[in-house]
Amino acid sequence: MQKTKILLGVIIVLTIAFLGFQIFGLQDVGGIVRSLILPLLTVLYCMSNRCKTSYFFYFLILYSISEFMGVFFPLAENSITIDNILYYGGNLLYIAAYFCLSIGVLKTMNLTKIFNRFPIHILILLALDVYSIVLVTDTAYQSDYLYGIIDYSLELLYNFSVMFLLTVTLINYISRDSKKAMNLLLGAICIVFSEVIQVAYFYVSEKNILSIVYSILLVFAFGFFYLQSGMSYMKAKKYEVLEKMKA
Repeated sequence: MQKTKILLGVIIVLTIAFLGFQIFGLQDVGGIVRSLILPLLTVLYCMSNRCKTSYFFYFLILYSISEFMGVFFPLAENSITIDNILYYGGNLLYIAAYFCLSIGVLKTMNLTKIFNRFPIHILILLALDVYSIVLVTDTAYQSDYLYGIIDYSLELLYNFSVMFLLTVTLINYISRDSKKAMNLLLGAICIVFSEVIQVAYFYVSEKNILSIVYSILLVFAFGFFYLQSGMSYMKAKKYEVLEKMKA
């Protein structure tokens, strides 16, 4: 218990330091600090005796590896090979992480029942997803940072993984009465807005305020995700039992 409290304190200190570096425009130092936060959060998750075979755990592992790769960003300035490994490898790990979290949520849902109850909602969400994915991807691709079909495809897949997570958590929330579902949705919303603002920061305008906002949203996202990992859908299951009894 004492070790987990100390580790939690270290994570909080690093998070505050990371946000502080972002506020003062020290992105290079902030990036190194950021690369340590998620790996330590994953260690805290393991030390808390939580499930190590869940999709959420896989999400943390994959995301942590990609985040830790940020330590090597200074080396990428002098090596195209390292830059490509960090960019393509890091983004593929993020994509895999988001899909793991989405699959973890989907496995707890009765998809047949949900499709029957919310067909219009799902169609509207899918239409909004397609529009948002194409819009954000085109914005990134029109910059001078992305080249060719591979970059476009990777950006498209990345945005799809983020929007898919938002859609899954939103449908999960409207089909349940659960704090766990609410925290998942809030985390996904923070992730989506963080990613959109990050695209604006990287590809449109390098204003420091954008860097600060997307960093804060990212911190909140993982705060919500970590909170939900200690919750269950017990309340939602009770409602499902009551519905079956009434039927």
